[in-house]
Amino acid sequence: MSVDVIVGLQRGDEGKGRFVDMLSEKHDIVTRFNGGNNAGHTVVLPDGRELALHLVPSGIAHPGIMNIIGNGTLVNPIKLVEEIDDIKSKGIEVNSRNLMLSSAAHLILPHHIYDDEIREAGKGRQGSTKSGIAQVASQKAMRAGARVELINDNPEGLSDIVYEGLVAQRPLRQEAGLEPIDEAAVAKEYIENAKRIRGFVTDTVLYLNQQLRLDKPARVLAEGAQAFWLDIDHGMYPYTTSSSTTSGGVCTGLGVAPAFIDQVTGIAKAIPSHVGGGPFVTEITETEQLKRLHGDMTTIDAEKGTTTGRIRRLGHLDLPQIRRSQMVNGIEGKQDMALTKLDWVRRYGDEVKICVAYSLEGKRIEIAPDAAYKLEQVTPIYESLPTWQEDIQDIRQFDDLPKAAQNYIEFIEGITKVPISLIGVGPRRDQVIVRDVLD
Repeated sequence: MSVDVIVGLQRGDEGKGRFVDMLSEKHDIVTRFNGGNNAGHTVVLPDGRELALHLVPSGIAHPGIMNIIGNGTLVNPIKLVEEIDDIKSKGIEVNSRNLMLSSAAHLILPHHIYDDEIREAGKGRQGSTKSGIAQVASQKAMRAGARVELINDNPEGLSDIVYEGLVAQRPLRQEAGLEPIDEAAVAKEYIENAKRIRGFVTDTVLYLNQQLRLDKPARVLAEGAQAFWLDIDHGMYPYTTSSSTTSGGVCTGLGVAPAFIDQVTGIAKAIPSHVGGGPFVTEITETEQLKRLHGDMTTIDAEKGTTTGRIRRLGHLDLPQIRRSQMVNGIEGKQDMALTKLDWVRRYGDEVKICVAYSLEGKRIEIAPDAAYKLEQVTPIYESLPTWQEDIQDIRQFDDLPKAAQNYIEFIEGITKVPISLIGVGPRRDQVIVRDVLD
């Protein structure tokens, strides 16, 4: 078993990128298996600079590691080229020796993005990032999509697909009141960018399986985008993304057998957040408390979207939702959990409320229900714990934490029955407490 998995247990933005970055040095290959440039991970480099990643795996900041964008991802060539250029501008090498792109991944085309904008301008808007994710996923399911392989095998045909799709969409753009575009110019720009990434395109499924079957198998880290409650099958439908965000999505999104999956680490943060619509059972709406929780919005770890810049909704820690995430992702037994933003808990005040169960029609339920409409019907059941006022960002040993902080961690472990092996006490890659809690 050679594939370790990192997934989000909540609604995204849990800080997965920093743990992928931290664990990358123990692996030979880091992969992305789902989502597209609608999701983002922020890695803080050793010199304090931020590296915002959307498609390129977080292992890119480490020399000697192969990074793979798997077949389960949805790829916008223009955004990928922009991202690669930004990475290079920070002095980080990016070439075919440390980055591969699956030829079987599906392409986000310009008319997908315009269609997303049209939907978000109307009554059917869903709080999308307007990245064309749902549209390309829909065409993929209808077997009418365009895959990355066309960039090398038939760029002229790909250019025709882009141009014809834009022309056919012209009446819809006009009806939605969008500005007219030069379809030929848009198609030309798209193909020019697509040709810039052709050197990265290969059969990543074959490569991964060859590496996993060596006498000394490669260690692979699978980096999930978004999180459990945005999963198309298991999340709070319809307020979800369009791909599988669970550990099960690794097998289809990379083309590896389940037998290769080893450790699954679920990431949660002490102050859960959400961007966009959908039920938020433990949401905080009181203005002054929200201001206190958000704090300085210019900091690296400010609660605003990496991709959109939108201010996130915040709430109290919701353990019933985490327990369902753990159940489906298989984060049990020898599996573990990471908790971020422990340093933020004191912002709640003298006490912090934790949702330990729900009340539904007078009944207590320990695990969250499986749909948005059901979440809208529940009432949170809280328990309160005392907080602490010490600054813990420089602490690296669990026993050096304030007793109230230790009790907070142990309380969560007691409810979820999953050990917390990694604790984020600040945004930098070194601000992590590592605990030896696995058998």
